[in-house]
Amino acid sequence: MINKALAAVALLAPLAGLAADWPMLMAGPQHRGQAEPDAKLALQDLRVAWRFDVHATVSASPVAAGRQLFIGAENGNLYALDLQSRQLQWLFHARAGIASTPAVADGVIVFLARDGNLHALDAASGAPVWTFHTQGEAVFAAHGMYGLPLEPEPVPDPWDLYLSSPLIHDGKVYVGSSDQRVYALDLRSGKLAWVFKTGGMVHSSPALSGSNIVIGSWDGAVYALDAASGAEKWRYQTQTEQKHSIMFGIQASPSVDGETVYVGSRDGYFYALDAASGKRKWRYDAKGSWVVGTAAIDQENVYIGTSDSGLLLALDKRSGAEKYRYATKVWAFASPVRAGDALFGASMKGEVLGLDAASGALRWRYLTDAGRADVFRVLDGTTGGFDSARLYGTAPHQLHAALEHVKHLGAFIASPLWHKGQLIVADANGQVLVFAGAQP
Repeated sequence: MINKALAAVALLAPLAGLAADWPMLMAGPQHRGQAEPDAKLALQDLRVAWRFDVHATVSASPVAAGRQLFIGAENGNLYALDLQSRQLQWLFHARAGIASTPAVADGVIVFLARDGNLHALDAASGAPVWTFHTQGEAVFAAHGMYGLPLEPEPVPDPWDLYLSSPLIHDGKVYVGSSDQRVYALDLRSGKLAWVFKTGGMVHSSPALSGSNIVIGSWDGAVYALDAASGAEKWRYQTQTEQKHSIMFGIQASPSVDGETVYVGSRDGYFYALDAASGKRKWRYDAKGSWVVGTAAIDQENVYIGTSDSGLLLALDKRSGAEKYRYATKVWAFASPVRAGDALFGASMKGEVLGLDAASGALRWRYLTDAGRADVFRVLDGTTGGFDSARLYGTAPHQLHAALEHVKHLGAFIASPLWHKGQLIVADANGQVLVFAGAQP
């Protein structure tokens, strides 16, 4: 099976190494979320060139390498599409939902499923290469969450939507797990290289920082681990709140730019940490809103989305000073991405936005068909935000039901990507949309 994967390397190597590829979460090992610049983007010309329906919820972000687009879905299927023919190449069924963004390198694709299996497949054919078993994946749960009455069983957090997404670097796969551990495995064989235990579930995804990997945990700490040995180099503790377990834990994945690690937390702050020591350089006060997505980075700024305050923000990456804000008016869990002179964001009401990256001015907007229809009438036609009375009704404990209504708007839980002049997004209803026509 491994020989078959090696053969695929020769087939895909000329394509998979292209700078325009987006082969893992937020484009690469540092999670900067920045595409190679195309010609000046003519955003007004962006149109849906084609679409593909997976008929299932999509939480994990699509990735693209060469001619292939990969989408994992909560129905347990990983889909490989040919971007030129626009046809399905192959499908692999993992027997459990996929909420982990795949990573592709050297002809192998790796992702984590909700049953605790980390799968490695031949990217050309979808044939299994190896499988590694964690000690189990789960949704974060706590007693009395969100101020609800205490019940015998912990309440699952409906907004714990993602599993850890693998990082592939220098022949190794790094991934976190709900079993509180971070694993390093050999890409070819799946053999365990090392394991590190944190103090909480790990649904954050590892990013590369020099010779370290950095990752967040549901214990509210950011860890820097030696990539070769797994030894802890430093940790930084964000704030935690134990009463309702709301302002608690790091769900976001770090992004790295030179000497700085950037990461958001559910404590309502966004942090810039020194990559060598873990000491805080600055933090941005998101006014009680979670920062769940991963920051995109360019030469001047970091870009983030917020939850309850419904904002896309540009912050000066050296000082944390706010440059501008754009009001999405609803939760923005999807990570923003940079391409050319544009910033792309997506929100939970089924909206994709193209902003001028320098000024934050809106230059392009797309709303899903389901978002326009709003069949459950959860959007407020006056404010553009959620109608809380309609969303929660007289039973505010029905948080899971409320989130399902939001998903039916074609909400964007997965993040966009830019690949070879195309904007690609997947909504919670399973519609994969490919926009083209951006170049004059």
